[in-house]
Formats: sequence, structure tokens, C-alpha cells
Amino acid sequence: MSLLHISQGTFRLSDTRTLAISDLTLRAGESWAFVGTNGSGKSALARALAGELTLLKGTRESTFARVTRLSFEQLQKLVSDEWQRNNTDLLSPGEEDTGRTTAQIIQDEVKDPARCADLAARFGISALLDRRFKYLSTGETRKTLLCQALMTDPELLILDEPFDGLDVASRAQLADLLGQLSAQGITLVLVLNRFDEIPDFVANAGVLVDCTLSETGAKQTLLEQALIAQLAHSETLAGVALPPPDAPPAHHLLAADSPRIVLNDGVV
Repeated sequence: MSLLHISQGTFRLSDTRTLAISDLTLRAGESWAFVGTNGSGKSALARALAGELTLLKGTRESTFARVTRLSFEQLQKLVSDEWQRNNTDLLSPGEEDTGRTTAQIIQDEVKDPARCADLAARFGISALLDRRFKYLSTGETRKTLLCQALMTDPELLILDEPFDGLDVASRAQLADLLGQLSAQGITLVLVLNRFDEIPDFVANAGVLVDCTLSETGAKQTLLEQALIAQLAHSETLAGVALPPPDAPPAHHLLAADSPRIVLNDGVV
């Protein structure tokens, strides 16, 4: 059985920053979601799992033969590159748009029209295969990039913020497709911003805080822990602005001539 194991790992992010993973094991066929706020090291974790970061301390052992990482940034760059390839606003009359088609994007690394057609049918984008990739919607480009990744038949698929930029319906549709991939035995890792983005099929989870993988385990167990459950609940609150951690006590902000209410236990 293939697995990825990291023990007491410290990964280099820059001259002054590192990512810490004390103990993590991903086994073939498992599904994981790692959650953290912006700046917590989510993308760095995705890169570390994919073997793209320098290991400074500890060990990283992987027996997965084919590992693929996809990120929203990669998708943005691909779309930008396609627009740069041929700016249609500057085309002369009769000049052809030379942007690549969806089928060409899917087969960028592996040329196999039959497999491309099969994956496109599975993801519901068969009608888009002859369309220029740069004209697709965000959800359609996301499916195209997933098809491209699956052309290499990955054993471990790491998706960095796969739901970013999608509407509710597109998120649900993508989550269903990812659930099908998981059911087929592909080991899936999702790196997310919020607990409520974790699809139902995901069984395991982890929490990132300040570039440290602080908690890992069964998803339901983590959600039942008091502190993490409170964080998950706070994400559903609307219109509530939490003060910064170093905000001074409220009573220090009162002006000297501000009206005060005196209660039995003091001034408020």
C-alpha cells in the first residue's frame, strides 16, 4: 500500500520562515482536508506534500509513484498565458484566434484523445472540447485542469483551494466529482480556507496555524473538539467583526467626560 509519511519535518519557505509538520501519514485511498486562514501556510503544506519544498529537518518518505498538485494560482496563470498567446482584441480582419482548445489543454502532457474524451464526458465538458480554453467559465476551467491532471493517472492528487472563485452550485458539483474520484481509490488532499468547505466524503482533517500543522485526525473528531468547533461555528456568523487580539479593554477607550453607568460591581 502506497503512503506518504512525514516525521518531525521542517520545510524551508524563505530565509526566515519555515513550515513545521511533526507527524503526518497519508495512506492510499484516504481523503484529507487541511484547513487554515490566509497566511497560515496552506499552499506551503500542499507543496511540502508534493515534495516541492526543501526539507531542512526530519524525514519525508513517499511511495506514491505519481503525485499531482493543482492550485488556483496555477489555473490563473494558465488562463493568463492563453490570453497572452494571442490577444484577440488586436486581431486583424480574417486573422484566426490561435488560442488552444480545451482538448489541447487537457492533453498538454499526455496525448490520448480517447482518454481525454472519456474524462471530458465524466466531468460534463464534452461540448467544450473544441472551444478555446480562455473563453471558459471559472468552473469549466477548473474541470478542464482536473481532467488534465487525471490524464497522468495520479495516485495522490493535491488540490490547493479547489473551490475558490466558484458559486454555490459549482462548488457542490465539483465536490460531487471529487467524491467520485475518491470512491475510485484516488488519494485526495484538499487544502481549504474554511471548515464548511470540507465535502462530506472527506474522512480526515488537519488544522494549520502559523505555518504549523497543529492538529490532525478524523474529521468528525476534530470538529467535536471545543476550540476547533468554535472556530467552525464562527465562520457561519454574519456581520460579526471580531476585535484584533491586541485590542485594548473597552473601558480604556472611554473619554474622561463620557457618560458612565454605575452598577453594584463597578463602572461599565
